[in-house]
Amino acid sequence: MEVAHIRAEKPGGPRFDANFIEVNSEPNLVLLCHKHHKWVDRHPDAYPTEELLIWKERQAAQGRGGGLSAEQLDQVVKAFTTPKAEAEAVGMISAGGENIVSKIEHLPEFQLLNADPEARYLGVRISNVGAIGFGVDAVGYEIDIHAPAPLVYGFPAEHIRHQPPRRLEPQTNAVWIVDPEVVCNGIRLVMKTVKVYVPARFRAFGHLGSGGRVLGPWVSALYLPIWRDQVTQEWLDGFAAQAEQTRAKLRPKP
Repeated sequence: MEVAHIRAEKPGGPRFDANFIEVNSEPNLVLLCHKHHKWVDRHPDAYPTEELLIWKERQAAQGRGGGLSAEQLDQVVKAFTTPKAEAEAVGMISAGGENIVSKIEHLPEFQLLNADPEARYLGVRISNVGAIGFGVDAVGYEIDIHAPAPLVYGFPAEHIRHQPPRRLEPQTNAVWIVDPEVVCNGIRLVMKTVKVYVPARFRAFGHLGSGGRVLGPWVSALYLPIWRDQVTQEWLDGFAAQAEQTRAKLRPKP
């Protein structure tokens, strides 16, 4: 079960009502399973505010009859005490005074119809998908090199070109961007601390003010700006395999 908003918090959201202010209060919240939560928000015309209020009243009636189950009560408590975040490695193109964010895999080939790109950046997007706000202390990339532990490259604060507000409110997101050259130099510096290892994949991370840490999905290291020439996934896989063979030869024999 998840705690869902009946009326959206922000303009443009499902069932948003500018006259309803206390969007995070109990009267505007209803328990839904994950599947139905997504469905009713994707189809607000089929599930208007009035319909969800009826659902809420039915839940209240059931609660008066038997009360919330321990699992349901636990879900409600967690929703209002535990930050819920998502992280993603992204790219950004600046052109014509506008900034367009895309998946990092699309950045090399991304083309605009009406303007030539002025600059391309790498970034991390952190989304607050929960019911409470939280702070973001640091972002960066975690790099899998097929070692016992990944390498961690944090975006240097002094090189972040766009510094969003530190606090993310519920159902909002922000993007931290840096120049590819900064990322390239930083990762190459980190790679000097290890020998005969090759980056295989990477993912975004965010350190939250609550002390938590959020990790994004893995992306091929092909899209890191550390290669001198354009490389293919086949080449990268072969390079990583050669590195593994070299490490095997260097391991002490029993």
